[in-house]
Amino acid sequence: MFNSSMRRALLTATLLAVPSFAFAQTSTTPAPAAPSVASPPTTSVVVPTAAPSARRASTLIGANIINEENRNVGEVHDLMVDTAGGATIAVLSVGGFLGMGERYVAIPLSALRWNGERERWMLPGATVDSLKARPAFTYPERR
Repeated sequence: MFNSSMRRALLTATLLAVPSFAFAQTSTTPAPAAPSVASPPTTSVVVPTAAPSARRASTLIGANIINEENRNVGEVHDLMVDTAGGATIAVLSVGGFLGMGERYVAIPLSALRWNGERERWMLPGATVDSLKARPAFTYPERR
């Protein structure tokens, strides 16, 4: 009898305890949501591409400039690029011989034309004398 009443008591205690454990495991408050991570804004990146007619600046510096008569009128000594986005200037060396007596003049880069037949840069309407008559170019002081 003791054995069966003991079993009954243990079984009753076990049955009563199981629902309380089950309720203890269920939460009445919702779990906190995972912190939201702001995704970076989607922006479209425009990748510039060079036009088929584009030429490298490194091939322009040092290039001889010709006119329509295929005469050499100068040489590109340098390019001046405006940091504010203004016009780029080509600095031409004109009238010198072996570095003696040369003079620098500035022209807008847009004035130069690529001559595909001759594979050279051209300055339409230019002569050595007309370029020498232009004001001399002096480099701005470095800051």
